[in-house]
Amino acid sequence: MFRVVIFVTSVMLILGINMSVSAEITEDMIVAAWLFDGDAKDVTGNFDGKQQGGKYVEGQIGQAIELNGTSEWIDITERMGSFEEITFSHWVKCTGRDSGWRVFFNVNGWKAGDIHYQLHPNNKVEFSIHSNPGGNDTFANFAVTGGELNKWIHIATAYSAIEKKMRFYINGELDNELDWGGNPGVLDPGRIGDWNNSRQWQGMIDEFIILNTVTSEGDIKSLMNDGYETSLAVDPKEKIAVTWGSLKK
Repeated sequence: MFRVVIFVTSVMLILGINMSVSAEITEDMIVAAWLFDGDAKDVTGNFDGKQQGGKYVEGQIGQAIELNGTSEWIDITERMGSFEEITFSHWVKCTGRDSGWRVFFNVNGWKAGDIHYQLHPNNKVEFSIHSNPGGNDTFANFAVTGGELNKWIHIATAYSAIEKKMRFYINGELDNELDWGGNPGVLDPGRIGDWNNSRQWQGMIDEFIILNTVTSEGDIKSLMNDGYETSLAVDPKEKIAVTWGSLKK
């Protein structure tokens, strides 16, 4: 038995399976997931995007959508709901509009509760909820400017009205944690990559996922490294079984 454990452990190490972190992401946590593998469909089937321009290019996991920074975006035409806890997770590569507003996802309007999630002209990742206690806006320390342009970056942003906490993660590591808020955030119809025909995103977006919970650092790393579809395999034994199947072939 001891030899079997050593053997399995060795195989997991060789194949790069992280034994210390197992994803705990289940389908009921997923609000929407746009993988941008050739289309703007939400893999949950609930909130398919309407693509306004853009093209598909090689991404970090499969394909990504590239937007031109002027006239291209993804319309999300349905209300997704009100959230006491929420996490955004996505890959981006910004290729222009340095020191300008650059939208990840903004609700179309700007009323009490609306979520705006974007790069501020100070180049920092900004998460906003209109009329939230403590002010509308919070910021990561990380700025997408200079040497961070034209580079793939994984960003995850987690808000809890219950904890009154805001957390920003860059490339799987905690970048900033703040005491903030207390009100739920609202995702009414909005756009990925644009707000009211302005603030357009220039560059690539990949694996844009919204969850209805505060996602752990381990799960954020799983989404970053393995992608949405692999991260939904909750039980590490399932991942080993898939790996063994690949080995046998």
